[in-house]
Amino acid sequence: MRAVTGIVLAGGRSRRMGRPKALLPFGDTTLLGRVVRRVAEVCPRVLVVVRDPAVLSGEDDRAVLPAGRPAGLPAGEVVVDRFPGLGPLSGLHAGLLATETHTAVCVACDLPLVKPALLRLLADLAAGHDAAVPVVGGRSQPVCAAYHRSVADAAAEVLAQGGGAMRDLLGRLRVRLVEEADLRRADPDLVSFLDVNTPADYREALARAQREADLPGGAEIPGAGDAPESGARGTSRSNPL
Repeated sequence: MRAVTGIVLAGGRSRRMGRPKALLPFGDTTLLGRVVRRVAEVCPRVLVVVRDPAVLSGEDDRAVLPAGRPAGLPAGEVVVDRFPGLGPLSGLHAGLLATETHTAVCVACDLPLVKPALLRLLADLAAGHDAAVPVVGGRSQPVCAAYHRSVADAAAEVLAQGGGAMRDLLGRLRVRLVEEADLRRADPDLVSFLDVNTPADYREALARAQREADLPGGAEIPGAGDAPESGARGTSRSNPL
């Protein structure tokens, strides 16, 4: 696999969570830190895209990066949206503008179970296309996908017209849709697409990560006790367009 840049989208407003999702504790790091680590297993350079650095750190935008970041993730790899408030399309655009490799993998920061092997697969399948986008449960997953850096131009056109859904961008591209049978080669249970939108989603992700880490039965992942409370239990969902 050729060198690929990682783009982690961390600009969401977290309305359903009630506080910034990116900074929720997750093991020895944060939700954002967990995703950055996963992406860094595939990408020597990882960009964290935010709509406003103060939203995540309150002080220094570099505070959003995980402690003990791996070599190849230098300080300052934070990119700010050029079209703030226009959703993940704006984040993808900013990340692609800062990308120097031909291909980038884009992952939302609320996908803590994303598999590095899945990202490698998408990057490989993007060859000869503008994007390789998974389809799970009949729905496209554009915030866990691979894009050619030239897609920034098409994204800019949509954003300049006032923005739109990611589907508006995909309609302008040569997209390789990756079906579940192919995705399961890298992620048999498709856990990469379980997103964290609500407190119940957060607790479920922590529990799944605990099982994945093969911890003793009574052990807890650090941070599990910090899950916000919710009156109703939610379910994990695929990321919508």
